[in-house]
Amino acid sequence: MDLTFEALRAVVEGGEFALARISTTYEPAGGDGSRVMPPTFPTDRNDDSPYLLEERSRGGTVTKAVVLDQVPSQANRVEEALADAQRSGEVSLPLLRLTHQGQVEVVLTGLEMPHRAFDAYLRDSTLDNVKFDRTDLGKALQATSLADATALLQHDPGTLVFGGWNSHRKGRQAKFPRAYSSEVVGWNPVLGARKAGRMDPLNLTGTRSGEGDEWEYSAGGTKTVKGKLSEIGHGNIAPGKTHGGVSLSDATRFATLSVSALNRIRFGAASAEAQIAARTLLAAYALLGDRLAFGGAGLWLRSGCELVVREEKLAWVGRGAELEEFTLDRAGALALCEEARINAESVGLSFMLAPVELEASAALGKAIDFALTKAETTDG
Repeated sequence: MDLTFEALRAVVEGGEFALARISTTYEPAGGDGSRVMPPTFPTDRNDDSPYLLEERSRGGTVTKAVVLDQVPSQANRVEEALADAQRSGEVSLPLLRLTHQGQVEVVLTGLEMPHRAFDAYLRDSTLDNVKFDRTDLGKALQATSLADATALLQHDPGTLVFGGWNSHRKGRQAKFPRAYSSEVVGWNPVLGARKAGRMDPLNLTGTRSGEGDEWEYSAGGTKTVKGKLSEIGHGNIAPGKTHGGVSLSDATRFATLSVSALNRIRFGAASAEAQIAARTLLAAYALLGDRLAFGGAGLWLRSGCELVVREEKLAWVGRGAELEEFTLDRAGALALCEEARINAESVGLSFMLAPVELEASAALGKAIDFALTKAETTDG
């Protein structure tokens, strides 16, 4: 049954269900036996693999698993999808936006900042030539808490859905736990092996001195200070051993939206009806993000790691783990979120639908310019 606004509101208000659970089963894009590339992590002498391998209980049996995408990464994918929908005009919801016009043009929204509404990018920005934290809006955001999260609802609801911690400012600052969570796990991973190198079509040989485009060529065999041409992108690199991905039996995405977590959020002196309307909007916002990011036929996580949907189930979970299934596609989620916003406005809640436009401070602007035009790329 398609999820309607009335049904969503009843779930948020009624207390019959603890959460929404979305479970998606995937197979590798290449089919049975094909390889996928999990994310890699720094290794030490105790690691057998750069992948995050573990054991999990599956159907009552301990099963080997590999993590294909962790909770923070999944949240970022949802936020990216919401930001894209904002830019395309598909959805109109509150948004904080930082713009820098320097050696390069940079636009960052609250949906892209690591700490969301509490991020250092916002702390180091200005609104109408006033440091953001000293503006009325900045002060209101700093004062938010689980007892009154009105300012976040009106200007950056993503912080209430995906979590946020005001860790960049002094004092005992607010923490908002995530209400929405998702991860992707691959089952029965078999480690692969491969060797990788690079072939230069002209097979340039010799040595060089200098860096970047300021270097001098030497045909001699003795390495100079900087040495090999391959270090600046020329010449062959002999194949060497590298991580080889894994083959899987299947993969699962586990996603939840906690109604219990949403019910902990209060909105100051708003009426009981407005409180329910606010939480219903947050639930619709989270479900919209999930459908925008993961509601298609497949899931592209990174180069070499694409998955195809076999089966998907969306359900409300109540006492005794009883399930009430529902359906929700992209179009339905967009309509649901818009109806939830209109309903919230009808009971007295107001929203800043035009993005709040911020500018980088002079110091932040210099740091951005340097990072994007002069700083060397580093690992990690």
